[in-house]
Amino acid sequence: MKIVKILGGLGNQMFQYALFLSLKERFPHEQVMIDTSCFRNYPLHNGFEVDRIFAQKAPVASWRNILKVAYPYPNYRFWKIGKYILPKRKTMCVERKNFSFDAAVLTRKGDCYYDGYWQHEEYFCDMKETIWEAFSFPEPVDGRNKEIGALLQASDSVSLHVRRGDYVNHPLFRGICDLDYYKRAIHYMEERVNPQLYCVFSNDMAWCESHLRALLPGKEVVYVDWNKGAESYVDMRLMSLCRHNIIANSSFSWWGAWLNRNPQKVVVAPERWMNSPIEDPVSDKWIKL
Repeated sequence: MKIVKILGGLGNQMFQYALFLSLKERFPHEQVMIDTSCFRNYPLHNGFEVDRIFAQKAPVASWRNILKVAYPYPNYRFWKIGKYILPKRKTMCVERKNFSFDAAVLTRKGDCYYDGYWQHEEYFCDMKETIWEAFSFPEPVDGRNKEIGALLQASDSVSLHVRRGDYVNHPLFRGICDLDYYKRAIHYMEERVNPQLYCVFSNDMAWCESHLRALLPGKEVVYVDWNKGAESYVDMRLMSLCRHNIIANSSFSWWGAWLNRNPQKVVVAPERWMNSPIEDPVSDKWIKL
């Protein structure tokens, strides 16, 4: 029996779910499940979204299942306390502190509980088609997203993601994707592909309109600011429809770029992912600036 804990925003959930799919394929004769119990009383993001958005129906571990390999928690608050005071069990596979890729995760035999973010495509890059199929977005029902999606596919378009909000003053993230990063990323795109259209996504669109406009003179720019709350995932879908991508140090735009199926895509990512010595999740095929 193998259980993968799911927690976090949509991007993090997708990395964890991709590991679940990878383990399921590598261990076809074992029971592989997910643990979503920490979403009870979870105060952030939009709850567990993979099942709702992508219609994925993974088997969910019961507290009895979890008890065999880890510690069952009634909700997020208990987990926040327990993870610091309870000892690690032999059946628990906890991600390395520097978030580096660990090949042993994919070959570990026997019962195991996987606790981490697993933000490396090496955990699932050999089954890209399976992941693409699992994370196939539903077609939008509203005219605005349909229209923008068609425009992005028909033009030499670039998605540009700016994450501010909780990142602006957070010691782990602040100062990485600053205005200079976007200036260099746009310059690289102009030199490399000379795009017709930029599509901007952000949780601080006022900042984007104020600061990015001067970096994109004469360019057609669309500021997508209408997909909110439970519909935020539509932004990721639109990112994936662009020909090229400029991402932030965010798992959300990482997936927007990774799900982009253009074989000639150019993806620009920040050189640093965090203000700490970690192994970043940026693909070797992408450009770091």
